[in-house]
Amino acid sequence: MPQKQNYRNFASRIAGYISNVKRPRFFVKFLIALFRLFYRIKLDEYIVSEGGFVSFNDFFTRKIKTQCRPLSDAKIIFPVDGKIVDYGIIDNEKKIFVKHKFYYLEDLISDSHHLNYKSYIILYLSPRNYHRVHSPFKCKIKNVSYFPGTLFSVRNKTIMKRDSVFCRNERIVINGVSENGNFCLVMVGAIIVGKIKLSFDDEIQTNIKKGSHVQKNYNSEIVIDKGEELGLFELGSTVILLMEDDSLNKVVKSKNSEIKMGEAII
Repeated sequence: MPQKQNYRNFASRIAGYISNVKRPRFFVKFLIALFRLFYRIKLDEYIVSEGGFVSFNDFFTRKIKTQCRPLSDAKIIFPVDGKIVDYGIIDNEKKIFVKHKFYYLEDLISDSHHLNYKSYIILYLSPRNYHRVHSPFKCKIKNVSYFPGTLFSVRNKTIMKRDSVFCRNERIVINGVSENGNFCLVMVGAIIVGKIKLSFDDEIQTNIKKGSHVQKNYNSEIVIDKGEELGLFELGSTVILLMEDDSLNKVVKSKNSEIKMGEAII
């Protein structure tokens, strides 16, 4: 059944449209310059074409220079640049805790066949961060689900104030298997996120008018190498990683730490 859309979704689609405008050039350059100044963004680590960025979205989804994000030889690496919100063991009732609020896995990923996860980590991407999501290990992707919904902010203030934000927001759920066992990676949308896109499947689209739940199973094997790109956010949000072992309870960094893609999780 299609989810009821609201002003947050509409505003986010408008923002997505504006972010892809290429003319007039002075407006695009001004918007990028203003954003860079406000969030103190330096472009030294990023790939910039000779003609510059053609749109704000082109700037926002900028690619990183490979040498600036070397991959650790650790068992699991951070899939994004951002900040650690929370991590730990999933309790016997299949709940994860975020800022003293709990979320049932069944509400988050809605798949009773994959609720045997034992540990989790939640990573927040601020507007100033690099917004491409990479694989934390070599893996095979089994299926992908899109869950339409609303688009609340995912800032700490909102998460503390509202219940089940991650379960109510639009999201893409990637299920697969790695040498560490089954995993689930959730890309959660937020207010002003025009789109969440996958790098290995351009048929799945988020934040579309009258969107409905989609689950896509892959008959042919999709193998993603460690550090290979999985997808991107057109404006920032949150990534949640679930594992079927307790490995994500052994994170080498503390909560609220700033992290870079490619660094060791464990």
